[in-house]
Amino acid sequence: MVERECKRARVGFALALAMLAAAMLAGGARAGSTRRFLISQAERDPARMAERVESAEMINPFRGAGPYDISREFYEWEYDNHTSRGYLFTPVARNDKGVVTRIKDKKFPALVFGHGLCAKADFYEHMTTVLSSWGYVVLVTNEFSECDYTNFLPGGEQVNTTEYVGELTRNAKYLASGAVEEANTSAIAMVGHSMGGGGSISAAAMLEESDPGLIKAVIAVAPWNGVQPMPSAQIPKLGKTPTLLICSAGDSLVPCSGPVTTEIVVGSFRMPFASVIPQIHGQHHGVDWNGGVLAIYENASEVTPAMLAVVRDANHLTIVDSDGEAGGTKLAEEYFSRFLEFPKVDLRPGGILPTIEYSVAWLEWVFRKDPQAFALLWGDDGIVLDDRFLQPVSRAATDS
Repeated sequence: MVERECKRARVGFALALAMLAAAMLAGGARAGSTRRFLISQAERDPARMAERVESAEMINPFRGAGPYDISREFYEWEYDNHTSRGYLFTPVARNDKGVVTRIKDKKFPALVFGHGLCAKADFYEHMTTVLSSWGYVVLVTNEFSECDYTNFLPGGEQVNTTEYVGELTRNAKYLASGAVEEANTSAIAMVGHSMGGGGSISAAAMLEESDPGLIKAVIAVAPWNGVQPMPSAQIPKLGKTPTLLICSAGDSLVPCSGPVTTEIVVGSFRMPFASVIPQIHGQHHGVDWNGGVLAIYENASEVTPAMLAVVRDANHLTIVDSDGEAGGTKLAEEYFSRFLEFPKVDLRPGGILPTIEYSVAWLEWVFRKDPQAFALLWGDDGIVLDDRFLQPVSRAATDS
């Protein structure tokens, strides 16, 4: 009887993986070797993707689109004998209430952006567009975004996260090489979501060892502590690199802390995702991703200016949006709903998710020493009073 039940369990697990795979299937350094294909016009108005919405919530100066018109290009680049493809967002003109000034010979801080597991760069167009509109070059890789059934076999990694971390480190070095003429090679930050969030931490830590001071800031949204090398083990190496961690109380896949509660759903079949973590990702992860985002924050060095902010009304996908309605978020929901179920989290009427505006504030504080950004982040009447976050927001190690 016991043998029969064990066999039944093995068959059930294999069936789950097969159904999941079927659903997935439906759907020497030479820095400077690049190809660019213009997708959007230089005059494109990012406000269309980041409309300023009046709200009863706390309004800060960093909400919505910034003062720059931008271009978005399909971009192919090569570094260290690796070819990568993705998108390059570049400020091209300053737009002050309709008065447009073309930009010549100006260098902007540069961001390496990392996407989530099985997530395409297009899913993040809203966030990357808004960030760039504030005066940032944004390099967004699309590598490691494809998944097929082989990634879901027992004992296999869905994506080789160690190689993905290597991709992010190469992209930072590529920007530092001067290959992107609009990028300030001494002002580079890592930004990412989920696998890209965890990978940004691990990549920045590796770069701090090999190229001290190269990475000036890290922003990790819903950072997955299942990336290898593990972010919670790597974050102490960041030293004085300002690090912003943002997670969501409604995230069932990469929770701030506690067990994963997302379910695999294929038709009428349902199965807890946590039950397949050991087989898919390995026994070492645990059903809470080794303590989750909280463990990453708690392991930060005492000299690291670090913050952990927990968004009240978002799930794993909408946390990178402003209102949960942007095109990229909708694409992500359609894509992942084929095999994963995320909780529906409704915003209050007129509500705006705070992730992007506080990411902008973090960058403005680090790169432009903006006093309003500093007051918002570290003062007594900014983020600590914003009820879009669960309070208290955890802050550590800065007095300037």
